[in-house]
Amino acid sequence: MGHNRSSRCIKRPVSGVMRCFVLVLSFFALLFLSGVLPVVRFTEEQIDITVYPDRVHVRGTYVYDNFLPFPVIQGLTVPLPIDQDNPSPVLIRVAALKPAHEPFPVRYLLGAYRCEVTVPPRDSVTIMVEYIQYAPNKNACYLLTTTRLWRRAIERGEFRLMPEGVEIIHSTYPLIHADTHVLFFQKEDFMPTEDWDFSWKVIEDDEA
Repeated sequence: MGHNRSSRCIKRPVSGVMRCFVLVLSFFALLFLSGVLPVVRFTEEQIDITVYPDRVHVRGTYVYDNFLPFPVIQGLTVPLPIDQDNPSPVLIRVAALKPAHEPFPVRYLLGAYRCEVTVPPRDSVTIMVEYIQYAPNKNACYLLTTTRLWRRAIERGEFRLMPEGVEIIHSTYPLIHADTHVLFFQKEDFMPTEDWDFSWKVIEDDEA
């Protein structure tokens, strides 16, 4: 009986350590999958926003690099403002463009739209995010300061507006006219300090 009691005393702390290990591992896995704790590097983005009188249609491509020698599952959060001026999107899609085209399911979790992407070892993936959001007050916001959560500046970024039946009248970032249909700004080694707010007026209203 003495041997049996001794065995039970040994097993209890080991079991407790294992439970703690599993809890800690689960906690960090949740942080990775929710996007709160980044593992891969966010290096590039290109944002194209078509601006209509009553809505914006946003298409963004994002590049993520995995510098580790094994694949990583990284949680991603769609940078989307939702408030009284920016209602919930009527469309939202996420898909991989590289290395292979693959749609991703999007879930609403912890107050944000999220998905997970697998990045191959020592490789990169390109992700496309698309959404449509109504803008009842003729202004919109694209969240840039979420880049700070990655804890490093992105290498390159290009941000473009394509007005359709509207005139852009305000932008927190100065815009360059590429042509009559495209306004843009570019950044390198970019760690945003403010989000991109812009507003417009409807051309038909002025003409009337």
